[in-house]
Amino acid sequence: MRVMITGGGTGGHLYPALAVAGQLQEQDPGGRILFVGTEDGLESTVVPARGFAFHPVSAVKWPRHLSGQAFAFLPSLLRGYRQSLAIIREWHPQAVFATGGYVSVPLAMAAVRLRIPLFLHEQNTVPGMANRLLSRWARAVFLTFPVPDGKLNGAARIIHTGLPIRQEILKVARTDGLNYLHLNPGLLTVLVTGGSRGARRINQVMLELYRMLAESEHRRLQFVHLTGRVEYEALCQQMAAQGINEGKVGKIVMKPYLEKMEYGLAVADLVISRAGAATIAELTALGIPAILIPYPYAAGDHQYQNALHLAKEQAAVLIPESELTPERLFEQLQQIIGDDARRQDMGLAARRFGRPQAGEGIARTVLKAGRGFRTR
Repeated sequence: MRVMITGGGTGGHLYPALAVAGQLQEQDPGGRILFVGTEDGLESTVVPARGFAFHPVSAVKWPRHLSGQAFAFLPSLLRGYRQSLAIIREWHPQAVFATGGYVSVPLAMAAVRLRIPLFLHEQNTVPGMANRLLSRWARAVFLTFPVPDGKLNGAARIIHTGLPIRQEILKVARTDGLNYLHLNPGLLTVLVTGGSRGARRINQVMLELYRMLAESEHRRLQFVHLTGRVEYEALCQQMAAQGINEGKVGKIVMKPYLEKMEYGLAVADLVISRAGAATIAELTALGIPAILIPYPYAAGDHQYQNALHLAKEQAAVLIPESELTPERLFEQLQQIIGDDARRQDMGLAARRFGRPQAGEGIARTVLKAGRGFRTR
């Protein structure tokens, strides 16, 4: 069976799409998969590196407010739509699976025009603009979280599957992660990440937290800190200038990005991160306690709503960025790390949210519908 997949720009849209692609391959080894996205998005490099075919189309981010340039995106959208029509007519897919974001709109609209079965996945509690637009034509919309009534328009089916995660995340043992990252097996490990692009505010607060740890002579911890590529060099220089090093704080593995994130998650006793849906899906599948600091400018404040689901069930601590200080983060870190029973309870609560087989169910539904479709 031939399936086209679209969605990208950021890891939050791309990695669930890759997870479903992996399940499609597993369930239909003779099938073919083609990713469609933009040339400058994350998908243009990550997808080919994972061994999947990739075809670029034109797409630009949608304006959220009316202004003099509000409709400047329309020529690009129309160009991407025409390119997508041509790709579909050449490739003859039996289904299109989209994970949202502006990247997905041209191909999804072309699929609707040519009556190709369209399936959507919505990662967040608050649906994005693309999925709100496209849901009225979708055969099914797969959800990570329950979505309030009226937020999706007329989809044929709403299916609460959870968010697909790569199966590699479930297969890496802690010892493998410790060896891969050269960590001490006798210490508790804190994984710090701001998502695929990093988070400046988290990085700056962590800089102060490391200084506080150095002054307190705390030695029970080690850190894997993923800074984001833009922030990496500057943060390393700031740490060196302030004399923050392993001798004072304990082991700190600092990287701009971790391609094999499964190793970082395998060693994590606690995660400090944003609250993107992909991150939460991975944390809950593995039952990792977390301190969540939602990105305050996310559309519809969806990261806050994502984090709130976990915080209400004591699976995570929620700190809004407006309330984030080194002192508060230090206090929460000490409380969680210093209380083994609480950390265990948080992990169990997180695991109750996890749906590690989400991708398997989505792939099965897409394949079943697509096999009954005859291309023209």
